[in-house]
Amino acid sequence: MRRLVSIRRACTAFVQRLAGRISKPSSQLETTWQRKMNYEPNIYGADGDTRKGAAVYTPLALALYDLAVLGLSNSFVWQCASHLLLDFYNQHISDKHLDIGVGTGYFLDRCRFPSTAPKIALFDLNPHSLAKSAKRLRRYNPSCYMGNALQRIDIGMSGFDSISLNYLLHCLPGNLASKSIVFEHVKPLLGDGGVMFGSTILGEGVRHNPLAKQLMKIYNAKGIFSNLSDRQSDLEAGLKAHFDEHTIHIAGCVALFSARRRMARTVTGDSRAVFAEGPQKIHDSLP
Repeated sequence: MRRLVSIRRACTAFVQRLAGRISKPSSQLETTWQRKMNYEPNIYGADGDTRKGAAVYTPLALALYDLAVLGLSNSFVWQCASHLLLDFYNQHISDKHLDIGVGTGYFLDRCRFPSTAPKIALFDLNPHSLAKSAKRLRRYNPSCYMGNALQRIDIGMSGFDSISLNYLLHCLPGNLASKSIVFEHVKPLLGDGGVMFGSTILGEGVRHNPLAKQLMKIYNAKGIFSNLSDRQSDLEAGLKAHFDEHTIHIAGCVALFSARRRMARTVTGDSRAVFAEGPQKIHDSLP
């Protein structure tokens, strides 16, 4: 018991230090990556609250992310070990996949694709996350797109067999009732029978241990999270409003969800979708 308490105290101290670090993004590093990736800040098309949730992922924060979040926080804070999220990926991943909110690319790097040459698209608001994930997944030559999931997503591609929203929703501003607009934006990108899946940390209706309660307060105060009122019923209402079928499973503080479109019975005319101007494609792949 004493050893467990010591581990929890160490985790608390480490994650608190990380929270302090990642809440102060480096403008100098951001400017360097803007030049390297050839984009202008205005293409974010996001308000200040939306950018807060993405801006914390500096190169330093991303270097610590796998250990701090996927290794420590998931197990000891959110009580949903990363192997559960990886299993969820393996259950739903396809050979034509779009990842929205890419993090460090950890799960795409470790999951089991149906073939050795999947077609992968990465979509994120943060250039550092895109760069790190694309480099990690360079063996798959992913396409990279920068944009805001709260706005209509136009990447010039559709017909994805799987789309993931892993740990995205709790970082977006608002409550789940308003954030479910993301489902409306994702739905046209799915092929018939395609699956959207993801996970999000809930603020209500789940049991938060003392570590979780403390970090929820810190992250929401800093704008890293916006999920104090997020509850399963609102998530379910959003999924039900946009998809033919859905599932939700709770693991600790985390809701793991999936939703599908039914297979079309007939196909007529030109199936290509036409989208309004939206996110900017960075390039086909990053070194």
